[in-house]
Amino acid sequence: MAKKRKRKQKKSRRAPQSQVHLDPNVPTYDYLRHIDSDNPGDIDQALESLIYDIKSGYFLRWEAVVRQEQGLRLTRKQKKALSSLISFSDEEDDRILYIDDMPRPSEPWYEIARKIAPRILQEPFRTEAGMWWAMYEGWPTLVEVLETHGRDLSLPEGVDSPLDIFPVDLRHRLWLQTCLDALSGLGQTEELTLENEGQKSYRMEWFIRCLKKHKDTVQYFDLTLDKLLTKVIMPPKDERIFVEMMMEQLGLTLPQEHLADFL
Repeated sequence: MAKKRKRKQKKSRRAPQSQVHLDPNVPTYDYLRHIDSDNPGDIDQALESLIYDIKSGYFLRWEAVVRQEQGLRLTRKQKKALSSLISFSDEEDDRILYIDDMPRPSEPWYEIARKIAPRILQEPFRTEAGMWWAMYEGWPTLVEVLETHGRDLSLPEGVDSPLDIFPVDLRHRLWLQTCLDALSGLGQTEELTLENEGQKSYRMEWFIRCLKKHKDTVQYFDLTLDKLLTKVIMPPKDERIFVEMMMEQLGLTLPQEHLADFL
């Protein structure tokens, strides 16, 4: 009789819970030290830097350093990141205090991300407002980077995935803003209007396609056409066309009907 083989348990891909506390005796710096949180240009810069530093492994390397110092478990990628660092100190305390001449950030990546994400919201969404990268493409770009590179970063206690560092309500508000990006620019010039047949066609198709993709967000806010119009401000002539197109393309009979039922 053939012996039954024991199934090997799959190793968890879950990132290590973060119990890291910075030693007050080591040098640190404030990652957002030069950022004015009320300046859209600064928020653009902060989000771009955060995304780049997650992708490039900057935060991963520092987490590996700190976790090794405190005897905490490292993931395979953290071990690899640590092995790429060389300390040339001849002293007994040969801790890595600088990488590329910079000390470690004074707080973990997720605390930095939690400070930046709410600042990219524009509520209500004004189609005529200036276009800043962070407010339109920042959130989906950050999500993609976290899904690809965030699994080996430490997480706060009780959080199971990188995206869960953000409150549910904030995530849905940002996804709705991502959909409203389809209407951005309306009213900025004479050509940017839904009266322009080419503009109307591709913008409405883009917007409805995005709503379908994020139907859970539509359900979360229990969106109706009336509720949606409280979240976006556009020129009156465009709003009239927008309402007509939404009613027609989704088959709505009343603006008080739940959009999720027609997606």
